[in-house]
Amino acid sequence: MSQQKLNRLMKKSKTLEEKHKKLNKEVSDLRKASKPLLERPCSKYNKRDLVLRKTVVDPEFDRKTVLTDSHWHYIELLLRAGRGEKCLEAANYWNQAKNFYVATKNLDLVAKPLTTYYCFLNATKALLTYKGIDFDLQHGISAKYEEGGQIKLQNEHISIHKKGVLAGLSKYLDESINLIQQDVNTFGSKQANNLTREIFNETKLLISEANRPVFESELKNFLVNRKKIKSLPETYTLKNILYNLEFIHRAYKLSFNTDPELFIPIIKPRFVFDKNNDESWLEFQLEIGDSNVRTLTNIEGFERDDYYKTDAYYLRTRDVFKWSSRNNEANLDGFKSYYKKYRKMFVYIYSTNELWYFKRTNLTAGIINKNSMVLTFAAMHRLSEMSRYDPNRLDAHLASQHGWLLSEFINKSLYQFIDMISSEISGDDFRATGFRN
Repeated sequence: MSQQKLNRLMKKSKTLEEKHKKLNKEVSDLRKASKPLLERPCSKYNKRDLVLRKTVVDPEFDRKTVLTDSHWHYIELLLRAGRGEKCLEAANYWNQAKNFYVATKNLDLVAKPLTTYYCFLNATKALLTYKGIDFDLQHGISAKYEEGGQIKLQNEHISIHKKGVLAGLSKYLDESINLIQQDVNTFGSKQANNLTREIFNETKLLISEANRPVFESELKNFLVNRKKIKSLPETYTLKNILYNLEFIHRAYKLSFNTDPELFIPIIKPRFVFDKNNDESWLEFQLEIGDSNVRTLTNIEGFERDDYYKTDAYYLRTRDVFKWSSRNNEANLDGFKSYYKKYRKMFVYIYSTNELWYFKRTNLTAGIINKNSMVLTFAAMHRLSEMSRYDPNRLDAHLASQHGWLLSEFINKSLYQFIDMISSEISGDDFRATGFRN
């Protein structure tokens, strides 16, 4: 055999060997990919997996999800089964909320906000009464619009006050309402001019005629610029509030595409367990499209879990809580404190499926650190005022380029808010059975 032929055979043999190695690697990769992902074991309480619940305050961790197309009868039975006068009062508020809910379905978009708001108001009263939270019967909210301003959401201003039903809801959620200290003029310009004239007329005889013009000018300047510290309520624009609501965020982004995404979709938020150290932590998965470094930088307080060798990112909290599988009742208080810390970072959309989202906190502007129930209540109050007192203004909003966003809010908030309130009253998770009228 010639040397040339031998070289060709050796080269061919080497090529076949490389192809064989490549095929073996591909087979190995396919085998790994076909293996089921062994997830960390879930922490359990009374034999039920500990997962993130819709309820923010005092959820029932060991109860199954309630499947129903109407929350009303379930909550009514729960309230009437309670003992004491407060339970009956709460049931009456709940029944009144239901009446407004039913009435809303037959109204057009301009009229809907009025009955929807009173549905929210009474449902909130039912929650606060049942939970024993004291509240002032005032609504606890006010609003105004910029005179002469265009029909824009940023020209509708909403203020949250320290007293009222909304303040009671904030207290229940352990959210503070902060007053803003601001220097304001002691007198209005008209009042300052009148005072200047009165004081000058009373004192001009005591001042030489030559000095009177200077005195009058100085007096007026003093009164016009006199300041006092006034406590003003927290105030937001309607646009800003709608930006912070998860269940209409897609509609918001389609209406105002320059604002950054605020909510990141997540999958299976649950509490996992390390039996070797008797420790647990919160874990969730990102969708494939969001599994990248950029998304990771937007989720503060969490890090990627290298335990999972997948393209999809699994994130976990950096801190842990004690949880023993042998005696989890003893660590329940510690877990509840841990849960309360992290639950406020997440929001959900009421649906036939589980739709959880992480709400970003790393934006320099636009974020309102308040529960969605508070923000939904506040936004609907402003729309209800327009519906009642200025329907032409509301109609102009609905006919504008952001009209679809408002219509989505008016229609979807009714289901979302009642689901959130129902979860807080009962401690249960609710899910539609597959359709909604």
